[in-house]
Amino acid sequence: MRLNVLLVGAMYHQEAEALLEEHFTVSRIEADELPGLPAALRRAHGLAVRYPAQITEDVLAAAPELLAVLSSGRGVDNIDIPAATRAGVVVANNPGLGGKPVSEHALGLLLMITRDLGAVARDGMAGAWTKRLTTRRVELTGGTLGIVGCGNVGGWVARRASAGFRMRVLAYDPYVSAEQMEQVGATKVDDLADLLAEADFVTCHPELNDETDGMFDDDTFGRMKRGAYFVNTSRGGVVRTDALVRALRSGHLSGAALDVYDEEPPPADSPLLKLDNVVLSAHVADFTVQTTHALAMSAARQLVTALNGEPPPHPLNPQVWNRVTAKRSKFINSSSIMSERGGS
Repeated sequence: MRLNVLLVGAMYHQEAEALLEEHFTVSRIEADELPGLPAALRRAHGLAVRYPAQITEDVLAAAPELLAVLSSGRGVDNIDIPAATRAGVVVANNPGLGGKPVSEHALGLLLMITRDLGAVARDGMAGAWTKRLTTRRVELTGGTLGIVGCGNVGGWVARRASAGFRMRVLAYDPYVSAEQMEQVGATKVDDLADLLAEADFVTCHPELNDETDGMFDDDTFGRMKRGAYFVNTSRGGVVRTDALVRALRSGHLSGAALDVYDEEPPPADSPLLKLDNVVLSAHVADFTVQTTHALAMSAARQLVTALNGEPPPHPLNPQVWNRVTAKRSKFINSSSIMSERGGS
């Protein structure tokens, strides 16, 4: 019996899709089809999902034979993990792969906004040339960088900022110890307000959850040093866009650089698109040749592992695994699966 894998959007690399096709019957839908609960869900044993497609309780209920959901990346705020656990579905992600590329992108955005390099893109070379002596530019070297969220990505930002730009690096993350932060060149700050008051530049790298949803609002931006710069490459929901726009228009912040948004893509009438002191990219911080391949292959291999009856390497609800195997045994002949595995 060949199991069915449903791709919600194309995977990041064709090699990963080819690997899945070696083992399973693979079909694909687009993310905008998912809310309609297409018939393909009923036959699906595995889902490979690209953000921001939402795997809700309704989607899970429409897939009674589902065993595993694999995120395309590390973030899983688009997957209802408690609902998956109730449904007996294991959810896995691909941690540890985005730290280097996202940290590079975050620092690249910071350089663009502090050196006003976005003007070249907005105004063309001629326009930028005429403004070259009137724009305020600042150096990173010797400045204070505040990192909010000092996990894998934030840790790489700290390493590069402290070693490459000789910056003083402060970090706020209740779940990372002072010793761990010291190892990457950062000093732990226990109170977010203290970090915001000290930092010339603030870069965001937390996961999106109930604790961080909307954590940067009018009050938070008001606590930042006047004239500071703000960067977000984590999730758009961490920031209240209207509050950021007010801080930029008032001059309280000198500039902001964003790769993620609370609505993606931003609507055509978004005020962010009309501000001169903003640099924007299209949620591409970890979309490098190397990382997209690694993410896709990690997701595909974990899906092969899970559907062949072994726990995936990076489960987010490992307590559900016994229920996954019990469900699997109801509609899979174990001997036929073993023979297929031996012949693949």
